[in-house]
Order: sequence, then C-alpha cells, then structure tokens
Amino acid sequence: MDAVQSPPVAVGHVKPMSITDAMVNIFASPGEVYENVRQTPITHKNWVVPTVLLVVIGAILTYLILSNPVIADQYKQQQKVQMEKQFEKQIQQGKMTQEQADQARAQAEQFTSPTMMIIWGLGAASIGPFFILFLMSLIYWLLGKTVMKATSPYFKVTEVVGLTFYISILETIVTTILIIGLGNAFATPSLALLLPNFSPDNHLHMLASAGNIFTFWILAVVSIGLAKIFQKDFPKVLFLVCAIWVIWTLIKVFGLSMLRG
Repeated sequence: MDAVQSPPVAVGHVKPMSITDAMVNIFASPGEVYENVRQTPITHKNWVVPTVLLVVIGAILTYLILSNPVIADQYKQQQKVQMEKQFEKQIQQGKMTQEQADQARAQAEQFTSPTMMIIWGLGAASIGPFFILFLMSLIYWLLGKTVMKATSPYFKVTEVVGLTFYISILETIVTTILIIGLGNAFATPSLALLLPNFSPDNHLHMLASAGNIFTFWILAVVSIGLAKIFQKDFPKVLFLVCAIWVIWTLIKVFGLSMLRG
C-alpha cells in the first residue's frame, strides 16, 4: 500500500505561494512548493508564468543562436543532408523524378534562408513549451488516474509540470551559452558534449544527447510534485516517470529514424 506522505488538508486554508517564492523554491525546496500546490486550489499562475517566461526567453535566445551565421549554417547543412536522403530514397522508389527533386530542392532553399530559419525557430520557441506542457500534463494525469488511482484534477498536474519550466529556462540559457561559446549547433549539457563529432544521424550520439543533466533534474522534480499531489510513494512515481521518459527517448531516437528511412 502506498504511504500517505502528509495528512489531508482542506483546500483553501493555505494561500498559494507567490510567483517569486515558487520560482526560488523550485530549485531550493521543490517538496515545499508542491506541498503548497497540493494544499491550495488550482492556481493557474503556477503554469502560466513559467511557460510564458520560457517562451519569451527561449525566443530571444533562439534569435541569438540563429543570428550567428556559423551556427545557422550548421543547422542548414543538417537539414540539407536529411532532405537529400529523402530525395534519393524517393527517386530510387520511383516516386519522384530527378527533375522533380531539383524543383523541390530549389523550393526548399527558400525555406532555409537565414530569415526563414529565424521565423521557424521563433515559431517553435513560442508554441513548443505550451505543446509540451499540455501533452506531458495529460500523460502524467492519465498515469495517475489509471495506474495510481489518483483523483487529482488535470490542471493540478499542469501546475506540477509548469513549475519545472523554471528549470527549463536555466537549461535554455546554459545550452545557448554552450552553442555560441563552442560554435557548435548541437552542443548541449549532456553526454554528447564529450563526443568529438556529434551527428544527429547516429543513434548512439542521440542517446548520449538524451543523457542531459537538466532532463534528469526535471524528471526528479516532477516526480516529487506528482508524488505530492497523487499522495503516493516517491520511488514508485519516479520509476513510472522515468519509464515514460525511456519509452519516449527510444521512440524519438529509433522510431523517427525508421520513419525517415
């Protein structure tokens, strides 16, 4: 039987943490933050504020990265390699002629210009955090509802996930410093940093990239939060959260490459 971590408290008898307190304590004392989340009514600022901050800071840093011609060219060359592989595959399968491939290549050049790359990058930086927030919240909410028989509302789970975005902001800053400082578009605070010639097409390299120190930090913190609001043992929640991450990583590394052929 799962151990109850603390006695139930009537919702509404405790005031939600201020934005600054939540921001500081998610680093210093995440258990305290999430205990406050458990004891208070649904507080949308707990996911709105960090998500908006991540969007704004992410957009600014994305612009800085893609404004660097050396780094932008690395991204462009990687996209070109992937595109050429797809053209070659479709030509071999008879789905495309060489003339059609040349036309498609010319059209693609328009979408990989420096300006278009910045536009696409800013779009991803603006939409991505919200997509991740609601998707991961849904997955964890379903996990709690089905596997752990928890009754926490969906937006309580959203608070848990959203508060970890303060850590994601720090990750974004550190990653930007590494990319610009090393002049490497694929530099991340992960095991991949130890590889001399990182290639997104190499499965082992991508697995090394998944070994990101901030990812493990976030997995631990979100597990603390879910354990609090689900009122379940932390080790069990951590195991399930890590299992989801492993499955997603394998799908991302091997599944997507299989689709690309």
